[in-house]
Amino acid sequence: MVEIGSFSCRRLYTPAQCLEYAKVEISKGRIVAIHSGGKISPSDLNASHLNASPGLVDLHIQGCGGYDFLDGSPEAVRIIRYTALRGGCTSLLATTTFPDTSDAFARLSAIVQAIRAGRENGEGARIIGIHLEGPFLNPEKRGGFGINYIRKADMADFRQAMEIVGDDLRMMTISPEMEGALEILRECVAHGIRISLGHTTATYDLARKCFEMGANHVTHLFNAMNGLNHREPGLVGAALEDERVFTQVIPDGVHIHPAILRLIYRIKGAERLCLITDATAPCGLPDGSEIEGVGGRITIRDGAVRLPDGTLAGSALLMSEAVRRMHHLAGVSLNDALRMATLTPATAIRMEREIGSAERGCMADFILFDDELRIHYIILGGRVITVG
Repeated sequence: MVEIGSFSCRRLYTPAQCLEYAKVEISKGRIVAIHSGGKISPSDLNASHLNASPGLVDLHIQGCGGYDFLDGSPEAVRIIRYTALRGGCTSLLATTTFPDTSDAFARLSAIVQAIRAGRENGEGARIIGIHLEGPFLNPEKRGGFGINYIRKADMADFRQAMEIVGDDLRMMTISPEMEGALEILRECVAHGIRISLGHTTATYDLARKCFEMGANHVTHLFNAMNGLNHREPGLVGAALEDERVFTQVIPDGVHIHPAILRLIYRIKGAERLCLITDATAPCGLPDGSEIEGVGGRITIRDGAVRLPDGTLAGSALLMSEAVRRMHHLAGVSLNDALRMATLTPATAIRMEREIGSAERGCMADFILFDDELRIHYIILGGRVITVG
C-alpha cells in the first residue's frame, strides 16, 4: 500500500451529500479537507473518472475466503481481512461465538487472541471490535448454528466471556426470552455494549421492553425470528415501529425477498437500516465450495451458503455486492445504499466520528468505483490499494 496526500474523483458520496468533482486532502491517515470543483494537482491520485464513498462498514461477518474467525488462528484472521477489504469493507466487527463445552472459555480466549494478533498484520480491513452472536440464543431459532453452540444464558458465563473479550466487545446478539437473558442485557447496556436481539421467538411486548431497557439493534431482521403477524407483530413489528432501533438486513435477495427489502427501507429509512454480509467461510470461493461450519458442512449453492438440509448458514456476499444488490434489487438510490453500508452502521456502534463518513477528522478510508460499482482503488487510512 502506498501512502497518498490527496485524491480527486468525479463524484463523492459523503454520504450526507453528493459532491461533484471532489478533492480530498489527507494527513496522517485522516481527512483534513474536502473541496468540490477544485483543480486536480499533479500529486493527486487522479480518479476523476471514478466515484468515491467512505469505506464500507460490516457489523456482521463471520468469515470469508475459506476461513472463519472461529478457526482461532492469526492466519485465518489475516485472510478474512484481506478478502473483506477487496470487497470494499474497510472496517468490520469480527463476528464469532463460543460453544457449550468444557473448554469453551479456552476456545474463546484462543479466538480473541488470534483476532488481536491477526488484525495487526498484513493488508486488510480494519477490525474495530468483536460481535458475539450468541451463544445465549434460542435453540428453536439457531439457524446455521449447531446445537452445541447454544448455551444457557448465565451471568457468570457472560462475565467470564466479557473478561476475555474486554474492550473489544462492541456488540452482542442475544435471545431475550431465554431465562437469565434480560439480566445479561442490563449488564451489556451498563458497560456500553450494543445489544442486538436475534435468533429469537421474542414477542412484540418483550421486544418493546428490551428497547426501553437499552437494546437498540436487531440481528438480520426477519431471519431466525418469528415472522410479522397481524395479531402478534413480534420482534419484527416492534423493530419496524421503533424509530430508535437499527435493523440489519442481508440484501442478497435470498435471505429476504426484494419486496420486503423495499418495505423495510420505506419504514426504517437509510438512517436506521444497516447492510450486513453475515458472510461465512465459503464466501469468496467458487460455487460448490464446501467447508465445515458451526452447524455442519456448509456449501455455496446458487450464491447462498447452506447446510446439507438447505438451511441458510450465512451469505456469500461481500460488502460491495451488498450495496449493489440493495441498489438494484430494492431500487434504493446509490447514495442511500452507500449510507446503509457506511454512516449508518458506524452510527449504530457510536463510531461515526471515526469511520463511515467523509468528514474532516475521520479516518481516510474510501472506495473508488465505476458506474457498475466495480472497485478500482481502496484507500485505507490514507494508503491506496489498486484492486482493478
